[in-house]
Amino acid sequence: MTMPGYPHGHPGAYYPPYPPAQPRNGLGTAAMIVGICAAVIGLVPFLFFLSGPLALVALGLGITGLVLVRRGRATNKGMALTGTILGGVALLMAVGGLLFTLFIVDKADEENDDLYEDRPPAAAGPAEPSPSVSAAPKPLKFGETYTYKDGVTITVDKPEPYELDRIAFGHEDGDLALRFKVTIANGGKEPMDLLAHVPYVRDATGKRASEIFDGRGATKPFTGKLLPGKQAETTFTYSVRPDGAKELQVETGANNDRPDVMWVGPGQ
Repeated sequence: MTMPGYPHGHPGAYYPPYPPAQPRNGLGTAAMIVGICAAVIGLVPFLFFLSGPLALVALGLGITGLVLVRRGRATNKGMALTGTILGGVALLMAVGGLLFTLFIVDKADEENDDLYEDRPPAAAGPAEPSPSVSAAPKPLKFGETYTYKDGVTITVDKPEPYELDRIAFGHEDGDLALRFKVTIANGGKEPMDLLAHVPYVRDATGKRASEIFDGRGATKPFTGKLLPGKQAETTFTYSVRPDGAKELQVETGANNDRPDVMWVGPGQ
């Protein structure tokens, strides 16, 4: 007796279908969040060194997110597109902030040049002796503090080497990049404007050093007003020739309403 069998081979095994792939919406979401942050920071012109890199990140994430949407691997086209647009806008704002900062610094430099022509030589010692400064009639050393009669103090620290970003303005090939930290404390009774505060730097050969701006914030000008009892500090970076770095001269004041003070010392 012949037993019935399966025709032509064994029955195939049953495999359940693969679950659909989850959409990769993370890049589009991240692009929108970073784009919003970049655009908000870009509203402050002097923070271009922060908004610029964030804008580039938002653009990269947004474009990648749109590519995933086009390939069907993501579904949040709106977020990716929003992040891309915001990244582009923030990048334009960063460029505008850089140009505006350069304009402000250049204008302040012109005002300082006029003031240097009209003012007597920079003060060689503090108006009132301070524990950190000798009353001897000589320029201050880096790190020493000058005290004005109204209690306002200013300190210029010793310059330090600065590693430039890939894109930098104001730096000449072969020059050193040296960064100064300036600290101002308002020990007076009135608010003081810091916007026009830009140090004037010369090297050992008498050449004026130019300010450097890059994406990492090489130079961050003071902004706004400093209230009584408050302290502000920032950094300025300059392009200095190696043969002129053996001695640097920095002339600056707490603001344009006060006489300048001179600091002298080696740049290396």
